[in-house]
Amino acid sequence: MGKFKTGCLGLIGIFIVIGIIGAIGGGGSKDKPPNTSSPASQQVAQKNEPQQQKQKEYLPVSVSALMQELEGNAAAASKKYKGKDLKVTGSLEVIDADGNYISLHGDQYSIVGVRCDINKKDKAQEDYLLNVQKGQTVTAYGTVTDVGEIMGYSLKVDKFE
Repeated sequence: MGKFKTGCLGLIGIFIVIGIIGAIGGGGSKDKPPNTSSPASQQVAQKNEPQQQKQKEYLPVSVSALMQELEGNAAAASKKYKGKDLKVTGSLEVIDADGNYISLHGDQYSIVGVRCDINKKDKAQEDYLLNVQKGQTVTAYGTVTDVGEIMGYSLKVDKFE
C-alpha cells in the first residue's frame, strides 16, 4: 500500500510540473499572433482616452476664502478641496530661491496660505516665476495635493495667470 501511495503522488507531481511548464510556455497558436492585452484592458484604455482630452474645469476661489474654511473646520476643508482643480487668487508672499514653489496669502498678516508647487519642466511656469514680485496679485491654476491646519494648502500648479 505504501508503494501505491508513493506512485500516485509521483504521478500527480508529474502532471503539476507539466501544467506549470505549459502555463509558462504560453501554448499559443502559430496561426494567430499573441494578444498583448486583454479585452478588458483595451476597454479601459478606450474609456480613458476621452478623459485625457477633456479640459480641466477649475473652481475659482480666493486664498482668503480657503483660509476661512480651513480655520473653521480643517477636516471639512480637506474633504472639500483635496484632489480638486482650483483657480486660486491671492497675494504673492514667498518666492522660493530654488524656484520650487511660491506661496500665496489672503493678506499680508497671514502666516498660512497656499503653497504653489512649480513644475520645473514647464518653461512657462519658470519664466512666470522669474518675472513676478512679492505683493503682486497672482492667479494659479492647479490641483490641491494636501490640506492641513498648520501648513495650509498645497497646489500642484498647471499654469499661472
